[in-house]
Amino acid sequence: MKDHHLANLFIGLFLLLCLIPSLGMLALGPSPLLANESAPRTPALFDRDGAVNPDVLADVTDYMGTRFALRPYLVSARSFLYEKLLNSSAEEQVTLGTDGQLYYSSTLEDYAGVGLSDGDLRRIAESLAAIQEQAEAQGSRFVFTVAPNKNSVIPQQMPARFPAGHENGNLARLLPLLEEAGVNYVDLYGLLAGQPALYYRTDSHWTAEGAAMAADALLAALGRESSFAAGPFAEDGLHIGDLYQMLYPVGKGREAELVYSPGHVHETASDPRGGNAITIRTSSSDGKGSLYCRRDSFGIALYPYLADAFETAEFSRSADYSPEAFSGVEADAVILEIVERNIPLLLPDEDGAL
Repeated sequence: MKDHHLANLFIGLFLLLCLIPSLGMLALGPSPLLANESAPRTPALFDRDGAVNPDVLADVTDYMGTRFALRPYLVSARSFLYEKLLNSSAEEQVTLGTDGQLYYSSTLEDYAGVGLSDGDLRRIAESLAAIQEQAEAQGSRFVFTVAPNKNSVIPQQMPARFPAGHENGNLARLLPLLEEAGVNYVDLYGLLAGQPALYYRTDSHWTAEGAAMAADALLAALGRESSFAAGPFAEDGLHIGDLYQMLYPVGKGREAELVYSPGHVHETASDPRGGNAITIRTSSSDGKGSLYCRRDSFGIALYPYLADAFETAEFSRSADYSPEAFSGVEADAVILEIVERNIPLLLPDEDGAL
């Protein structure tokens, strides 16, 4: 009889634990979204037209899967157990390196030298040459660059189980094709390689110092002088890495936030999301000429330097990399920046359009 009561107690406790994530939402509300997550659609039995929503069960599954109570704490606990007991990452988007280094898992194919075919890379080079031709026809000076993946620049702390083959990756094989096509390219890999301090340890992006070096190189390619990389740079608060947030959404791990201590002189007309806005427009009384820059998340740290250098500038996070997307751009200079892992996004469709 005693064993029977213990079994019932165990079952009751188990069921209670299973109900906490869902019933806890009534008391605690839905959990906040984790890093890089998009908000799921709120489940509704009827759509806006009053018709029955056929996807309501799928919507409930998606919503509960991302917003259940205490999710950030449970995700953090799971990551802690995986790391300490299995020396592994509980988050498939994050790869654990040595000495606390974190890498973005979507860069593993680039690191191993697995990528696009030679034919696809040639089509990318031809498309970039067409973008350059379009820009130059409109009176702009064009520059293309690739922000290297962190494990391309700092491979030393990658796990030994992953074979290194960066010399056969998309970027390495694209470079001679860009030269053949006459694309004005700035080689940031050669500039940054082997310098760990230029990327955050728990983030996939470069530091303010790494971005400053990239800005100087881009401006030099446009015939402009700058010395942002000379700094000085100072610690100003603490930085929480995007990769660390994926693993430990309620974790306290931080690293020093570096800033360009002379400060920036430009004014920003529209940047409501701290560098994440789709379009950012700036002006600088110390700058000269105009700039149009198509950039990605690496542009968050990069754009303040470029904004200082131009009287007016527009920075866009649009992912349209077709020559037509640059039609009508009126600027003295046009920069296209993309991170190495996203080189396949430059591939045009078979008919030539993206």
